Amino acid sequence: MQVLVPIPITDAMLSSSTIAEPAAGETAWVSAGTYALKDKRIRSTTRRVYECVQAHTGRTALPEVDSAYWLDTGPTQKWAPFDSLISTQASDATSITYVLRPGFFNALTCYGLDGATLAISIKDAPGGAVIHTQTIDLTTPPLDWYDWAFGHIQPLDKALVQGITPYPDAELTLTLSAATGVTVKAGIIAVGDLRSIAGDGEWGGTQYGATAEPITYSYIKRNDDGTTQIVRRHAATDLSVNVVLPREYADAAVATVQSVLDVPAAWIATDASGYAALNVFGLGSGSMQYDSFQLATFSIKVKGLV
Repeated sequence: MQVLVPIPITDAMLSSSTIAEPAAGETAWVSAGTYALKDKRIRSTTRRVYECVQAHTGRTALPEVDSAYWLDTGPTQKWAPFDSLISTQASDATSITYVLRPGFFNALTCYGLDGATLAISIKDAPGGAVIHTQTIDLTTPPLDWYDWAFGHIQPLDKALVQGITPYPDAELTLTLSAATGVTVKAGIIAVGDLRSIAGDGEWGGTQYGATAEPITYSYIKRNDDGTTQIVRRHAATDLSVNVVLPREYADAAVATVQSVLDVPAAWIATDASGYAALNVFGLGSGSMQYDSFQLATFSIKVKGLV
């Protein structure tokens, strides 16, 4: 069991992106402008999109402090992969590229991906030597010959890259691409410190019986005449695992979980092939049971974020 303790991405860390700001379809807010109901404007300073909830002219108050007239509806296109929601996605035709300088990191995870390939290149410094390259095919292999011939191609919407040697000024280039003209999307790009809950012991780890529970926030609306309709909303996956570990690593494991109790993070029960559902982005918590002098069991629950 591992958890990626994420690094908050700042303006200084985002060296470049192929998504401009404002992006296509976005318009910057202008002081003292004329705005109609449901007009949307962005603020590069806050990296957020605001919707007009009351028509007005000539106001100079910034949207982020003018809640009577503006509603915060989410991140800008450029910054969508660096908030805490998978459902807020950056999108563009054919490819998206981000170049980051986040400082020390040993792993990265991505969620809410929609594309054909994810290419990673890491240098020890800007313009320096390449220390890691990897290209991930975002399609799942067929289960059998029938699936190969007639089955629907199942896309992979998440990726984990680990085993990266940390450098103080490493430069990460990440490119998500697809066929020409096809829209690609990225919901979360998280870089940080990947830590093992079981420590460095020679035994222990996630136990069989781990559960991934898909949940939906859709609901059935019943009308006055008795008819019903499904109001569709976002979905997520919750995770529940038991991790057995040497008792001497128990306190460190608790400290690791305490450090991310209120921080959206990547929780990877296992990176083995065929267990992709046990990789969840969300808010984690847990309880440690000190079973004996040598043994401890950490029960971890993760509330998946949409």
